[in-house]
Amino acid sequence: MNRTESKLGLFSTIKQSVVRTQNAGLLVVVCVVGIYGFVRILMPQSETAQVRFVETRGLESEKESSPTGPQTEDPFSGLEYDSAVRLRETSALGMAISLSVLSLNAQNGRLPENVDRIIRHVNAARLLPPGIQSNSATITSERSRFHIVYRREPFSFEVLAVPKSDLGSQLLFRFPLPQSEPNTVLYFEALRDRPVPAALSTVEQLSASGWRIRHWRGDVSSITSATYDSLKEQSDYLRNTR
Repeated sequence: MNRTESKLGLFSTIKQSVVRTQNAGLLVVVCVVGIYGFVRILMPQSETAQVRFVETRGLESEKESSPTGPQTEDPFSGLEYDSAVRLRETSALGMAISLSVLSLNAQNGRLPENVDRIIRHVNAARLLPPGIQSNSATITSERSRFHIVYRREPFSFEVLAVPKSDLGSQLLFRFPLPQSEPNTVLYFEALRDRPVPAALSTVEQLSASGWRIRHWRGDVSSITSATYDSLKEQSDYLRNTR
């Protein structure tokens, strides 16, 4: 019995010691948490931390935006672009005049008397191409001033485009179109300072006065197959009316 009682007493003592140790550890944890909370309350509140993304532009971006840096060139500008636009304007005006001549010939059974009659009919029938304006004295566009010369017998007329800019060249279309290479439209070109040629000069006279013969090809300047076909069709019809 004595040995059993001594073992029970020893077990009870160890159990009590463990319980006291657990209570002491819990007390320590509570104390630490309390001290930490007390310190947080007493400490001054700092600002909430924030994350900021700062975008820095690279050197290439600065060069692009800099007024002194490289600039992107406008593709719809320059001498070649202006020349292509003026070619289209001049040929379109020639087609409008030829349509007017054909219309007046169909109405009256004869060709119009003079260029003034043609221009009046072009305005009345609203045949002027977009971008070209006409009044009682002149026909102009943003880039050119146009001069029309007309001859009833034998029938022919020409459209001269004089550039408003000093850098452009003079362009001359003659109707009916002169015979040219296949799939091309023949016209004449001269520098801006060349004098205006005599009305309805021959090809030889134009060449002698400094005008160059040009062949308007679709793969060189902007001209669609529809424009080319319309020019050729009207030219052939006008040639047959003479």
